[in-house]
Amino acid sequence: MRIGIDCRMWNETGIGRYIRNIVGELAKLDNTNQYVVFLLRPEYESLTLPANFKKVCADVRWHSVKEQITLPIIFATEKLDLLHVPHFNVPIFYPGRFVTTIHDITVLKVRTGRATTLPYPVYLLKYISAFLTYFLAIKRSAHVFTVSAFVKDEIVSTFRIKPAKVTIQRCAVDQNFYPRVESEIAAALTRYSVHQPYLFYVGNTHPHKNVERLLMAFGELVPNYPTLTLVIGGKKDFFCHRLEQESKSLPYAGKIKFIGFVDDTDLPAIYSGAEVFVNPSKYEGFGIQVLEAFGCGCKVACSNTTSLPEVGGDCAYYFDPNSASDISQRISQAMLDASEERKTCGFNRVKNFSWQESAVQIHQTYLNFAGKSKP
Repeated sequence: MRIGIDCRMWNETGIGRYIRNIVGELAKLDNTNQYVVFLLRPEYESLTLPANFKKVCADVRWHSVKEQITLPIIFATEKLDLLHVPHFNVPIFYPGRFVTTIHDITVLKVRTGRATTLPYPVYLLKYISAFLTYFLAIKRSAHVFTVSAFVKDEIVSTFRIKPAKVTIQRCAVDQNFYPRVESEIAAALTRYSVHQPYLFYVGNTHPHKNVERLLMAFGELVPNYPTLTLVIGGKKDFFCHRLEQESKSLPYAGKIKFIGFVDDTDLPAIYSGAEVFVNPSKYEGFGIQVLEAFGCGCKVACSNTTSLPEVGGDCAYYFDPNSASDISQRISQAMLDASEERKTCGFNRVKNFSWQESAVQIHQTYLNFAGKSKP
């Protein structure tokens, strides 16, 4: 059996981590079937994979014209029994049988002028294009994987497909997310010029992430916690720069620190040193940072909406993401809770999520669909 996996996003955050872990687990699980992994040139030249994994250079960026014209030819040349595309942008003209992973449909569900830098007519055209791309990917897929029950329900209701066509296979955390000792924490904090005590948020700052509301909630905490700072990590794109500029008008601006992209080697230590990790998102497909924080022994306060309660279980402190007051109260509750109960709960919660189990599920789906003729 010859199975292709689109791994062009190998070195990206988010989907890239998903791809790396699934491919790694499949390599341990299956040394019989042939896998063809499609990579951008840097990874094609640098990666070493097992003997039954063939590397193919597919140096085509996603969301490009070449993705629709050149990429399907590259895929088709390999004469695959099944292709796994771990994102929604499947080439429209690819004629073969494929399965997809849909991590969320945020771009379709969160529409606001603050979510784009484009003029409205262009933004509307981009939205329609995204909807059609999702629609065609999901309708044409032999099967769809997704990462939470919340996203499954969104896919089924939005695209009117049978629930049986969608399988939930959840993400997990890498093994390097565990509590770090004081010396490691101190070294990481020094690199980012961060001082304890601090609250921590990491991720993008697109409007649906609701970080603006977190800034408001933090302002309510400042009078009672005068030494507390708010540390915001994540790539400094347009949205982050805009938020950073807007935050400078706040009377407590000096207590808010934007530290930019955080390397995976430093992230566990920064989680470990935080008073609370906060995820105020209004729309989340999974919320891997919640599990990362749990793994590092960090308390978590997060929104009570979308997929986050699925991930946090009974271990997180939940708040209404629309209420700055509720956010600040739950953060304060977490900070004042001296018991180890939630930390222990978090450690145990992480054990319920496994890349190995997800890979086994994906592998079985490959076996189920690769031998079938394309309808």
